Amino acid sequence: MFALTALSSVSMAIAGAALPPELAAVLLWVVLFFCAMAGLARVFVQEQEAGTLLGLRLYATGQVVFFGKLLFNLALLCGLACLVVPLFIIFFAVEVGNWLPFITILALGCAGIATVSTLTAAMVMYAQGKNAIFTVLTFPVLLPQFLSAIGATAKILSGDIPELSELVFMAGYDTTVVAAGVLLFDYLWQD
Repeated sequence: MFALTALSSVSMAIAGAALPPELAAVLLWVVLFFCAMAGLARVFVQEQEAGTLLGLRLYATGQVVFFGKLLFNLALLCGLACLVVPLFIIFFAVEVGNWLPFITILALGCAGIATVSTLTAAMVMYAQGKNAIFTVLTFPVLLPQFLSAIGATAKILSGDIPELSELVFMAGYDTTVVAAGVLLFDYLWQD
């Protein structure tokens, strides 16, 4: 609902005016980011509130739980992107010149958001004001990936092709965060 409300509100506010590619790219990634922040914070909170967290700790290693929650977050975010992107293209009359790099950027960006969100959700599951803390912790960690995704998306929307170095950076960022999650997750989700 957030994505639909945000996209339709901005679309009505600009009344059919064409958005520059940079602004359109920012809008797309801001909507995806805040949709993720609204839902992905609850991935461990539900386990904690239902009392099933102890069962997870007893029967599964930290890495197994990390990858399970990461895959769930990634599937949720990719599903959300499949909803948001067509609405974005329709509401703002945006033309995507080259779909393969665009889908690659979306996949790498969603993977980064899902991975960082999984790690920060584990950190804040016991905190008061979980959602606010979750967003405040996630945004600075995600900022390099976020800026790369915006820049590469702006190039796609303006008819250019993003540089290979941008895609390599995004893939390297995702790989580094996943590696950090594998190494640190046992410590993050302890009492």
